[in-house]
Amino acid sequence: MKYLVIFISFFCSLVQAQEALEIEYEEVSIPRIIGKDGKEESLSSEVVKAFAVPKNYLLQINKGESVFTQIERVNNEQGLESVIILGVIGYNVSLDFNQNKMKQEWLIEHKKYLVTDTISTHYKYELTQEKSTYLGFDVKQAVVKYDDNNKSIIWYAPSLPKRFGPKEFINLPGLVLKVEGYQNGKIDPTYYLKATSVTTKDHLEFKKLFKAKEISKAEFEKLKADYDKQSSNENQGVDKD
Repeated sequence: MKYLVIFISFFCSLVQAQEALEIEYEEVSIPRIIGKDGKEESLSSEVVKAFAVPKNYLLQINKGESVFTQIERVNNEQGLESVIILGVIGYNVSLDFNQNKMKQEWLIEHKKYLVTDTISTHYKYELTQEKSTYLGFDVKQAVVKYDDNNKSIIWYAPSLPKRFGPKEFINLPGLVLKVEGYQNGKIDPTYYLKATSVTTKDHLEFKKLFKAKEISKAEFEKLKADYDKQSSNENQGVDKD
């Protein structure tokens, strides 16, 4: 009977780890501006209102693979006019832990690239003994300390597929459901990225990344360096005028 219980527990864990999931997240980032005197500058209510409008994302997981995409939604509450952002910008990303490969959409000005690379952990996680519940799931805490005054607190669910998470918050022993960022030693978070729903799917069709030329991470870094150098030279020319 003991062996039967162990086998059933293992089988249930395996089925749970393989199930297809869709997780919706929302993200809010309120900037803090530090002046030359080292003191924090206040932001206008209009700026705070604009940044307080959440961005929405979808994480799809199935059989060791995931796709993380932004959900485009029209929001009439946004306080600032929409602007076209130029430069080097990263967008949606797909991960394949079976092959240890990733692809990410990037724009350099208006030109599209799909950058391929191996999957790597961006942060050094400190796993703590803190536990809680979120969206009905038991979660554990991990902490990333960027320096003495800035950190992220991450909550992950060990009962959900391991290693997956939103954005660069991956490779933890459970699915990342919530991230809170703290700046300049503040008590209240200035950033959060949190799941709003976790849905099991009988059939899941991954969102498609945009079609573009695939290049390696090394090739992309060279293109980015060339772009940064060109932009710097152009800005110096403007300053001289």
